[in-house]
Amino acid sequence: MATSTTPNFDVLVHDFAGHPFEAELSRELARLGFSVVHAYCGGVTTGKGNLQRTEDDPEGLSFLDISDRAFERYSTLGRVRSEYRYGRRLSAAARSLRPHAVLSANTPLIAQAGLWITCGRIGANRIFWLQDFLGRGVRAVFTERNALLGATVGRAIEHLETILLRRSDGIIVIADDFVATLRDRRVKVPTLVVENWAPLDEIRMGSKPNQWSTSMGLDGLRVAIYSGTLGLKHDPEHLVAAARALDPESERLVVITEGLGRDQLEQAKAAEGLDALLLCDFVPYEALSDVLSTAEVCVVLLEEDAGTFSVPSKVLSYLAAGRAIIGAMPATNLATRTIARAGAGMVVTPGSYAEFAASVVALLRDGETSKRMGHDARAYAESAFDAVGIAARVSAFMTRCAADSRRT
Repeated sequence: MATSTTPNFDVLVHDFAGHPFEAELSRELARLGFSVVHAYCGGVTTGKGNLQRTEDDPEGLSFLDISDRAFERYSTLGRVRSEYRYGRRLSAAARSLRPHAVLSANTPLIAQAGLWITCGRIGANRIFWLQDFLGRGVRAVFTERNALLGATVGRAIEHLETILLRRSDGIIVIADDFVATLRDRRVKVPTLVVENWAPLDEIRMGSKPNQWSTSMGLDGLRVAIYSGTLGLKHDPEHLVAAARALDPESERLVVITEGLGRDQLEQAKAAEGLDALLLCDFVPYEALSDVLSTAEVCVVLLEEDAGTFSVPSKVLSYLAAGRAIIGAMPATNLATRTIARAGAGMVVTPGSYAEFAASVVALLRDGETSKRMGHDARAYAESAFDAVGIAARVSAFMTRCAADSRRT
């Protein structure tokens, strides 16, 4: 139940992806006195955060896996089926819980549409946590496959996203860049800018040897790590180029992922005999600090057409772990600017395979520079990643949106 300093508020926080920092926000909101159910999709293949109660968690917090059924991401028809199926289950959960507010992040748009309809029927305030303009990405994918599909189906999905944003009671965006696009779409809804972060108490700065590095035979080697999704917005050829450039006797590129991009890397490794490339499944979240501490350098990818709006959350984990970062990302992307602001690494233009590979090799072999960048990365994270302060801002914003909704 809520304390005297917060409204009598039940909140459903839904993060489709199950990322670490969204779960930390739910914990901090519960510590402020909100009753919070943190929901996620167990059936989507991503690296997930701490989605179980711990002994330190406040009483008002619980976790809910909406569906552990495999979510089809890369087949068009399969994805539509999965979105409808997942949307029905998510809406059913909202009807059962009847929260005062729903804060929804990373939710596929068809599922989000069903959830927003349900919120309207049960009188729940709708807070859209806008991590990316998904409609824009869908339209770009369809256009690449077929211009007619992009102009029809892609445009329709983008329009659906705009409607959902307009029907929200509040919007949280992760960068100032989003605000102008909302204005261009004539979305006139209260908006709060909250840059993403990583949980500093859960992702710590360490070193090797550690339990994971020893188990993987990586002690004594120079290691670069990519950890996270390899999907349509990530070109795995960058990783192939880097693996070709490494010395297999003393260096490794460890890629921790599953799904579409993993399959491409498996094929390249077998075809070219890339002994420096080590492919692993996602690891339990509690091992993530050891995993990232095994690396001298961490790697991030993002295609040029992802532009400003898709911000890879793995960058935030790398910063929290105190690791130097090499990226292939658009210059306009917030993550690129964050790496530069932190002095934590360097970024090349996507598609510059040779330059990317050379950058990975150079930083791996320059221990002094990689250590300095790593320390700067952690220092930036400690100064910027204030989950308690963020929760207070989100709490005040939700309360204001609820008051505005009652007045209208």
